[in-house]
Amino acid sequence: MFPGEDRWYFSREEIDNNSPSRRDGIDLTEETRLRKAYCSFLKDLGSRFKLHQATVATAMVFCHRFFLRQSHAKNDKWMIAAVCMFLSAKVESTPVDLKTLIITSEEILHKKVISAEQRQGVYEHYKGLVSNGEKLVLSTLNFDLSVDLPFDLLIQAMKKFILDEATQGKFPSAAWKFVQDSFWTTLCLQYQPRHIAAGAFFLAAMHIKMDVKSHGESWCQHFDITLRQLNDIRGQMGELYYGKKPIPTSTGSIGETSNTGDVVQQPVPTNTCPSSVIEGGSSSVADGSLQDQSRPEGVEKDSPDREAGDNQEDS
Repeated sequence: MFPGEDRWYFSREEIDNNSPSRRDGIDLTEETRLRKAYCSFLKDLGSRFKLHQATVATAMVFCHRFFLRQSHAKNDKWMIAAVCMFLSAKVESTPVDLKTLIITSEEILHKKVISAEQRQGVYEHYKGLVSNGEKLVLSTLNFDLSVDLPFDLLIQAMKKFILDEATQGKFPSAAWKFVQDSFWTTLCLQYQPRHIAAGAFFLAAMHIKMDVKSHGESWCQHFDITLRQLNDIRGQMGELYYGKKPIPTSTGSIGETSNTGDVVQQPVPTNTCPSSVIEGGSSSVADGSLQDQSRPEGVEKDSPDREAGDNQEDS
């Protein structure tokens, strides 16, 4: 499908135009919405388990890689995301209990507590599906679970360049926020970790109004990034913040890049993901897809208002 399929870096055009979801009638706008939805779910799941950001980011990368080769039309995004978190937790040496993962996923997506009486039934129903999902994700990724993240590179740059006390108080949180947000895009499929770290570094510098003009050249040399690459990353981050569809998130605010290059903080609508991590008990991985089509007693289907909320446009 993609040239150089043994590698995980592609051009944006290859990612956008060659997506398997496109052949199944899912356009780029809808796929972008679906991507943001499963990233929001993974963020909430990581928060509930108090997992390190590296675990959450790795799970997002696994999901992006999976849907680079598999269609959203044939796979339940909630199930795939839950499986990716399960695998990521193992890879990052922060393993999570499978039963707790299933129960917690259901509670997040339904915004309700599953009673003690229902928990075992829900787990028994879904554990086989998760096992099938794990096999599908592993085979789709060619059992390649190696992910390089930009966090350490960003920290190293901050230690080297952010020396004055005033900047130290504001820069790290801004830079960290930008690098976290980058995983809600396909930048991790397009650029090396050092490039992602550079994008976050420059955006944070603009956010706190550092003298980018005076220091930009030395920063670019440090990250080994060209101006074209930097502007492309900045532009795609701007699309994330200015997209027509709301960014699903549970709490907090997210940085926004203005047309003038300034970065401001703007609250984000608190839209949560609808549906269930396992929507519907029969499944098959024989055709390279994973859809759950039954639901155990006690687990409600998604209400129409939740489904509408997931698909709403920015007003």
